[in-house]
Amino acid sequence: MSSAPRFPRSQRPPADATTKATGTPGQLPRIDNPLDALFPVTDAMWASMKHEYTNGREKGQTTHVPFIDKHFTWMPGYTNVITGWPGHGKTELYYQLLLYRAVFAGKKTAIYSPENGRPQDIYDGLIHSLTGRNPDRDWARKLSLKDYALAKDFIREHFVVVSPPRGMGKTPGHILAYFEAAIAHFGVDHSLFDPWNKADHSAQVGMGGIEAYLIGVLDMCTSWAADTRQHLVITAHPKRLEGMAFGNSRAVPDGAAISGGQTWENMALVIGAVHRPNKHIEGDTSVELYWHKVKSHKLVGHPGSVGTIAPGESMPAVLVTFDWKTNRYYFNGWTPFNDPLAYEVWGGTFEEDRPAQRLLSEPVADSTPAPAPTWRSGSQLPQGEESPHQLAAEFTGRGRIVTVAR
Repeated sequence: MSSAPRFPRSQRPPADATTKATGTPGQLPRIDNPLDALFPVTDAMWASMKHEYTNGREKGQTTHVPFIDKHFTWMPGYTNVITGWPGHGKTELYYQLLLYRAVFAGKKTAIYSPENGRPQDIYDGLIHSLTGRNPDRDWARKLSLKDYALAKDFIREHFVVVSPPRGMGKTPGHILAYFEAAIAHFGVDHSLFDPWNKADHSAQVGMGGIEAYLIGVLDMCTSWAADTRQHLVITAHPKRLEGMAFGNSRAVPDGAAISGGQTWENMALVIGAVHRPNKHIEGDTSVELYWHKVKSHKLVGHPGSVGTIAPGESMPAVLVTFDWKTNRYYFNGWTPFNDPLAYEVWGGTFEEDRPAQRLLSEPVADSTPAPAPTWRSGSQLPQGEESPHQLAAEFTGRGRIVTVAR
């Protein structure tokens, strides 16, 4: 009876996982430079480790909302996925958070947000939130043309809208390529991909379905964010749930609620949700903010929520509301736009709306004092804030952008 040949351990051909199912011996793939994948503790790495030991590891950067900072901060290189039912305000919340970054930290953002209309519509919405006044002429408290122009200058300095015309690609790889152009030419630090379903995902048909497609494309997104040190935000709608009906409250969506949910939960570093529990009740603008998954709790934040009601309580500790008149979110009646700097940075002239410095030190609720002001520069710069880095052409030409083949 013959048997399979035996080899000394050093000569034995290793099994190939791709042929395991057939029971035939295989070979591992040949790699020209396998040592390139190994990273021992070199002198250079040790120097970096000692630097972190002495100066501390990089932490997430403040959102300028202390209630949120407990759960989420801006970590360079992270991919943040935000879900929520249509009309519940996930896009508007992140527009607001990105405005805070512009006002208090001078950070710039690229926005791909085709659901929100023309580029000028997006800019007008940002101006409305920045000033608290609508530039629409039909509003009683509309912006003056002078203030409109001043606010426009600030928005133009800190935001650029990505809106590829007909004929230009709209795959996730294309969108990242447009973001990279914005990094090189405008120096953006944040990129908002809003929403995921407004990109071209037709490639998934030839890639074995949505799960295989998402694994490949989300890996591309997370690698791109890490390489460029961008704060990448992707908004994604949840799947329709069985039994949903108009006029009823809806469940809080999480990563599993997004189409291909398990893959989203595995690939994203942060998964959050914006939820309006009483959207079906006229006049109720209360909002709940969730962070279901947060990678690196000690550096970025702990999973949790803001605006929710604790067991045994009748009201949330922090009431989050949205005021459509000012186009702003409020936290126990407070907003970072109360800081006088929020007016100084764009040069607003309407004195009756300019907040006094004293407002920042007064309580805004019985038990929750207003957070201290967060300044753009100087001794009060929030801990963990990084200085602007070299941008132009620094992140281009490295061959990272790969559009998924059809």
